[in-house]
Amino acid sequence: MQILAINPWIYDFAAYDFWLKPYGFLVILTYLKNKGVEINYLDCLEKKTTVDNFGRGKYYSEIVPKPPLLNSVPRYFKRYGFTPQEFLNLLPRKNPKFVLLTSSMTYWYWGIRQLVEIIRERFSTKIILGGIYPTLMYHHAKTNIPCDYIFKNQELQTFFELLNVPYNFKELYFTLPDYEYFYSHLDYVVVRTSWGCPFNCSYCAIKKLFDGFLRLPEERIIEFISYYYSKGIKNFVLYDDAFLYPKEETKNLLKKLKALKIKVNFHTPNALHFRFLDEEIAYLLKKLGFVNIHFGLETLDRNLQKIWGDKVTTEEVIRGIKLLKRGGFKEGEFSVYLLLGYPNQNLEELKKEIDFLHSLGAKISLAEYSPVPQTPLFKLYQDKLKDPLLHNNSIFVFFENKIRDFYQIKNYVRELNKKFTT
Repeated sequence: MQILAINPWIYDFAAYDFWLKPYGFLVILTYLKNKGVEINYLDCLEKKTTVDNFGRGKYYSEIVPKPPLLNSVPRYFKRYGFTPQEFLNLLPRKNPKFVLLTSSMTYWYWGIRQLVEIIRERFSTKIILGGIYPTLMYHHAKTNIPCDYIFKNQELQTFFELLNVPYNFKELYFTLPDYEYFYSHLDYVVVRTSWGCPFNCSYCAIKKLFDGFLRLPEERIIEFISYYYSKGIKNFVLYDDAFLYPKEETKNLLKKLKALKIKVNFHTPNALHFRFLDEEIAYLLKKLGFVNIHFGLETLDRNLQKIWGDKVTTEEVIRGIKLLKRGGFKEGEFSVYLLLGYPNQNLEELKKEIDFLHSLGAKISLAEYSPVPQTPLFKLYQDKLKDPLLHNNSIFVFFENKIRDFYQIKNYVRELNKKFTT
């Protein structure tokens, strides 16, 4: 059986390759390949114009018409990745048995719709859509994306039955992507050592995407990293939602990685939890080459911390930063995420939080709030957010008249962070 698998391009006001790989999709495709399925894979985001030392870079982009709903936004709307003609040139000539499409951000559905139109013109075959978008907004996807089959994450059993491929839950989630099969060139490699998260934050939908917590066997992670290191990969990106949990298992893995004596960079865009940090882990993270290590916080407001999931307290942040310094990290060698743009946010209080964290020696990473469907916080405002285009974190839907204030805060943070490098 032949399958055409596509990671769609992005239609947005801004996009950058901050180690974006469709990890879950690649796991499924590797699993299918291992079961004998022949896969032709296209990643529409492979076209970049720059690449930095950590493998990140700018996507090639072209200005495209805005969806009518976003006409009032004073920014260019762009397609990121391959041009339509380049995409057409890469398509196989023969009809595949199925076309598989993945999806990520809900507000990127506009690009998926354009992609499906092109596929319909070329092939008379069944199109299947899965991923985050239909999992969180199934009815919207069914209404707006003209695919033959649309699956939520919870419907993998039915998906594999459609493909006539046996499904084994643990075997699937213990699978690691075969990047060499899907990509002719790699600037970095993404890996998960676990699936799921022990917390249930009210702004996060992880429980809707993967319910529970599953840790991969250490030997598989060690073998995977060793293999790609031998192939020249120096940047490894951890996609875990809770890498430091459980603490002792993480510590064992870090010790085994240290024993490999490899010189690499580890990146943590999904953030680590201060609560599970101790001095030995901090030391191991430093020795292993964790670069600008990121920690989740979102807010220092204790009331909001409790409402949002109680995953961290201010005291744990202060303690954690002290542990990082004892472990060998210097000021400015670690970052803390603060949320920007959530409903009713007090920007003056945010500035105080920024100043406080800076005084402790932490860089600040402002995570622009994107309303996530099926979360408690989203449900409070869902009448205003019916179209996924309004979930876009670039338009600050809750602060339409304060965009200038946001950019002032972002510039303020940028200047503060520079002080650690001078």
